[in-house]
Amino acid sequence: MKKKSLIWTLGFVAAAGLVPVFTSDQYILHVCVMILIYVGVTVAWNILAFGGILSLGHAAFFGIGSYTVAILYVKMDVNPWLGILAAMLTAALGSLLLAVPLLRLRGPFFALATLAFAESLRLIAIYAVPLTNGSVGITTPPTQGFALISFSSREPYYYIVLAMALIAIGVSVWIYYSKMGYHLRASASDDEAVRALGVRTPRLKLAALVISAALTGAFGAFAAMYLFVIDPETNFSTPLYSIQPALNGIIGGMGTVVGPIVGAIVMTPLGEWLRTTFSGTTQGLNFVIYGVALILIVRVMPGGIVSGMKKLYRRFRPESRSASTDPDASAPIQADQEPANSEGGRS
Repeated sequence: MKKKSLIWTLGFVAAAGLVPVFTSDQYILHVCVMILIYVGVTVAWNILAFGGILSLGHAAFFGIGSYTVAILYVKMDVNPWLGILAAMLTAALGSLLLAVPLLRLRGPFFALATLAFAESLRLIAIYAVPLTNGSVGITTPPTQGFALISFSSREPYYYIVLAMALIAIGVSVWIYYSKMGYHLRASASDDEAVRALGVRTPRLKLAALVISAALTGAFGAFAAMYLFVIDPETNFSTPLYSIQPALNGIIGGMGTVVGPIVGAIVMTPLGEWLRTTFSGTTQGLNFVIYGVALILIVRVMPGGIVSGMKKLYRRFRPESRSASTDPDASAPIQADQEPANSEGGRS
């Protein structure tokens, strides 16, 4: 990692760690917790985007993680921390079920198939009443303590999910700059050419899917302990945990390291503010405004917020302005001119 990038990273971590120091407002902390949950889920979703894979089924892995930790804790008295590890394993195994028949699909066909996979699991959770309590859902016990990931205030939740988000970002950065990441990005450009060079792209995509699912399952498990109530309509929600992470990644910059983080930080509080401000006035107005904001961002910055900011920086940085105002730098060389120090003159 470059020195400048490292400084920015440390500054972000320090600023994030000081949020509970500057505010004790529980609603603001709740919004911050939700931002970090979406940062983690979006970063996990973006690992597949390195290889040009668009998934609309991450709600499946989120729901698997939520139900795994809830069932183990409530019905089998397994510690929630162990439940989070089990949730990662279960979500990874669920991704293998998805990968075998679906990774051969490409483009919109894979995206639609992942969407159907998540919807199928939601229906299974509704009808598997002995295991999931059906539409009623599962409620975690109110017993509090760090070992049980249950607190009376938001601050402990914030620091736990911050640590989880940083781990997810670290995994994403490691993959991006590893051989696996280079091969995935090359596969996104031309899969046939990469396979012709001897790279087994199906294995790479399978590994990316498993890692992405495991990370998503971990955040699903944390959300189950944070929100207390686990039900199929919420924890397998396609708009919340399939469409929203994809929107965050696309708005921020799909396939980049920083893009999903920026997208989640911008879009999550925007959606929450619109919901609390306009949902009580005209029903659906918050979604209309949210949609207009998405269209404007995509229209102005087609490559995402990160790409757009980079273009603005290159356009207005001092070096480019000085170069554009320097007459010698911009003067074209005439065809009949010869260098002043050329060897030999005209004959």
